[in-house]
Amino acid sequence: MGNEAMNRRKLLRSAMQAAAAAALLPSGIASEAAEGNGAATQADVPVPPGLMGADAEAGYFSEQQLEAALGTRELKKPQVQVVAFNFPSWHPSPYMEEHFGKGWTEFDTLRNARALFPGHTMPHFPLWGYYNESDPVWAAREVELASTYGVDAWMIDWYWHEGTQFYHEQLERGLLKAENLSKLKFAVMWANHDWKNVYPARSPGDAAILLPQVHTLADFEKVANYCAEHYFSQPNYLTIDGAHVFALFDAGKVVEQLGEDGLKRALNLVRERAQRLGFGKLHLQVNNGFGPYEGRLRELGFDSAAEYGTIAWTYGERHGVRMQYGVAAREAIAGWQRRRKNVNVPFYPTCSVGWDDSPRFGSYAGIAINRTPDQFERLMRAARHFAGTDDHGKVVYIGAWNEWTEDGVLLPDTYWGYSYLEALRRAVRD
Repeated sequence: MGNEAMNRRKLLRSAMQAAAAAALLPSGIASEAAEGNGAATQADVPVPPGLMGADAEAGYFSEQQLEAALGTRELKKPQVQVVAFNFPSWHPSPYMEEHFGKGWTEFDTLRNARALFPGHTMPHFPLWGYYNESDPVWAAREVELASTYGVDAWMIDWYWHEGTQFYHEQLERGLLKAENLSKLKFAVMWANHDWKNVYPARSPGDAAILLPQVHTLADFEKVANYCAEHYFSQPNYLTIDGAHVFALFDAGKVVEQLGEDGLKRALNLVRERAQRLGFGKLHLQVNNGFGPYEGRLRELGFDSAAEYGTIAWTYGERHGVRMQYGVAAREAIAGWQRRRKNVNVPFYPTCSVGWDDSPRFGSYAGIAINRTPDQFERLMRAARHFAGTDDHGKVVYIGAWNEWTEDGVLLPDTYWGYSYLEALRRAVRD
């Protein structure tokens, strides 16, 4: 009887824990659990292979692995310009409020996120508390932090859908009105993709399109006019070799709608329009979707290439994977080397802080496990060395400054504190 009672108590306790955990899950994840195609609770999910033990040790991005990936023990230490991608969804924006309610920000998605398996550290929360980045006082605080720890510029995601805008308030009301604006440069990257409801969604493919991206030559001209008027004239706008940097997120999206000749004409139009408005030269950069055209980027009108993130597994063929950050770091370095050989414009490396968009996609998300500041520091040192082996501008990108729902964050969080910022400063200022 004693054993039977113990078993009953154990069964009841497990059931209660499972029910409580399921109640805490975001709706997208909870529905997966109810249908039996997702992880219901941490108790039901084993520790992912590679999280600890021999596989974890083998996958860790150690000093030896850094040297092996680069093929040298003598790392170059040039002075580099560090540009962090900035995703400005952390303030109320009227377009988003129309869809999700007054005061909504993507922090609401982060609040609802839950760990999916034992050892899963997501979500991370801002150490300084939830914030409104369109407040110039707050913007000044971020500028001070970035400039102190080694970030020279932000490449800010900019959303424009045939004149409909959102998230630009961070830049126009916050950063450009910060009292210490001169301490940090900025540029804009037109995030020219369909805007989807991923707050949360079962997968990127299943997410409903809120605002499609439609490209026309007339719209490219309007984009050039707007950016010239509002941004290029700012004294702290980012330049490379004296030319204002304007980035396009997805070259493939334009080719899909306008063809390669249409992309070329669109970029020429942007360049010519900026010149007519008083800006002698633009530096046009592509940050994604250029694989099929990497050997013809210059002919298409681009001046350089980078990659927004070197992991971003959920959007490729690795959804649902749990892979060591160290493996991703080695793959990133190999990717830089491959890109440099294949593209016919300068290619700048990107170092990802991490990857985990489970706040958006639950168990479908690809997750970089075992990410740590020391491994990120080694990856930054590798990028600095990589930049030092090229004759072009010494620029290194970071993904990202504030991608809270993708686990790419340099801002202080409640798990790592300032450790990633300190790792960055050591890596680029030594």
